[in-house]
Amino acid sequence: MRTLGTAMSTVLIVCAMSAVLVVFTYTLGMYLESAGRPDPATAIATGTGSRAGVGEDFAVVFVVPCLNEERVIGETLRRLIAVSPLDSLIVVVDDGSDDGTAEVVDGFAGPRVRLLRRELPDARRGKGEALNHAIRFLLDRGMPGDGAAGHRAADRVIVCLMDADGRLGPESLATVLPYFGDPRIGAAQIGVRIGNRAQNILARLQDMEFVVHAHVFQRTRSRMGFAGLGGNGQFMRLSALLDLGENPWSQSLTEDLDLGVRLVLSGWRTKCLPHVAVRQQGLVSLRKLVRQRSRWFQGHLQAWRLVPSVVSRASGRVAADLLNVLLSPSLIFVASFMTMSLLASLTGAAFSETAREQLFQPLPIVSWYVLTFAPAFLLGPLYARVSGDLRWAGGLVYGHLFILYSLVWLVAGWWGLWRAVIGRRGWLKTERLADREAGVALGPT
Repeated sequence: MRTLGTAMSTVLIVCAMSAVLVVFTYTLGMYLESAGRPDPATAIATGTGSRAGVGEDFAVVFVVPCLNEERVIGETLRRLIAVSPLDSLIVVVDDGSDDGTAEVVDGFAGPRVRLLRRELPDARRGKGEALNHAIRFLLDRGMPGDGAAGHRAADRVIVCLMDADGRLGPESLATVLPYFGDPRIGAAQIGVRIGNRAQNILARLQDMEFVVHAHVFQRTRSRMGFAGLGGNGQFMRLSALLDLGENPWSQSLTEDLDLGVRLVLSGWRTKCLPHVAVRQQGLVSLRKLVRQRSRWFQGHLQAWRLVPSVVSRASGRVAADLLNVLLSPSLIFVASFMTMSLLASLTGAAFSETAREQLFQPLPIVSWYVLTFAPAFLLGPLYARVSGDLRWAGGLVYGHLFILYSLVWLVAGWWGLWRAVIGRRGWLKTERLADREAGVALGPT
């Protein structure tokens, strides 16, 4: 029996190590590919591209879904009004708030700002339903004057999705809109930065998470036309949204992931522009962060319904990478078993002199360190370079902390799975800080 247990343990360890090596190899490949020839986004962002003026004839509609956002929505609207064209429209969807959100938005009401109020029982059915409501309003009423969506072809209308705490940079539209001069582009995702990243280590690590994802994975996928969409700073062509039906967004808890995959499967190209960013608040409570990520994880599980469509409608690198994105939650469980195996080994070592002698040797310790922290030497310096407010050594320290920070997904993953198993699909809304509490939330990108 002991021999069988040892054999099974060995098999599990080999499988886990193989999974780690596959993930590391994949990450290294994406890192090297992203660090190769410059992304065309760089040329556009730095003013050396050839599309100047291409985006001037687009109508822009900002859509801001809100649920109890009185703490942050005022500053978001002030920023949008300041950085957007005079003929743009800002549509705020109040999804059944019971605080002062609607009153704050009413203070900005005018030709450029429209408030759509959803009341229970129709309200609070998920972010996707609120966004679909905004699209229906846009098609029915349009924008004021000659810029009305109803008077302009849908492929010349760009819908920008903003979270209620989003702070759009003044250069964003000038950078993004020229890309839609290519009729194949259905959506573009700009970078996301955490405005209060200096508030504590947890906020800083969330900033690193967004930067690493954009500059390693998104840049590479963008070159091939299938960058992912996520939360703040999504720009979408109205005609591309309408290609997905009357209700483009699903009821998934990660409606942005779902939308991005379906756009690609419908033949549209999606781009990522990491050199321009929207700022948002980071969570400063570990409990609230795990809660948020459990929703993201559960939404990824819901997105598995798209796997048959990817297999049947996509091919080659596109299919492989979309499947990698959709099936990535399974890696959480592999990592969980590896962590439990390590804890079991350490527990056994505490009671066995033989086990201590086997474990606490240079080769096992170095092997564990390399397998665990090797990505820190890639991702840490990258973050320091992109962030601009860290030295190389500081980036390396945060690279190691980032590996430990990733353990948050282990707890969030099992929580999300449990919610899925018992049938709970309610929206776990991210809580906001008032701007004064977030400290430098309005500081530089």
